[in-house]
Amino acid sequence: MKKNRIYLEASALWNLFYGEPGENLVEYLLLHNEYLCLTSIWSQLEIHRGIQKRINQSEITSEEGTNLRIYIDTHLQQLTTRRRLEQVPVVEEHVELAKSLIVECNLYASDALHVATALNNACETIFVDDYHMERLHDRIAPRLRIMRTSAEIEDI
Repeated sequence: MKKNRIYLEASALWNLFYGEPGENLVEYLLLHNEYLCLTSIWSQLEIHRGIQKRINQSEITSEEGTNLRIYIDTHLQQLTTRRRLEQVPVVEEHVELAKSLIVECNLYASDALHVATALNNACETIFVDDYHMERLHDRIAPRLRIMRTSAEIEDI
């Protein structure tokens, strides 16, 4: 059986930890064998930055931030070990394509790296929780379908 190759952008992974348990689309994708979920190792940096931002804005304490980083890193490692998530390294091939996508699509560097990694790993769909990524639909379709984590399972 061919698995659908799904790319989980950092915001989609973040949603895994802040969505409603049992109703989370990312959780669904990671649990079902018909999907092969990938992300860039770069996603961990973005998640760590998101935690630090919350510390800086006094939404959480430093201790809570440290505990949250440990929890998320451990969870991501468990998903990788159980082969539910493949964390793809940042390689020159992705960076080169990302540079061209920055120009072609007027992307931020991190977004371009995620799209390039998804394309270079033959992913059919990229899941995001950032509304600004939706503007790319016309520019990268049919190469890659962009879906929000708020989509319905039937839409996959």
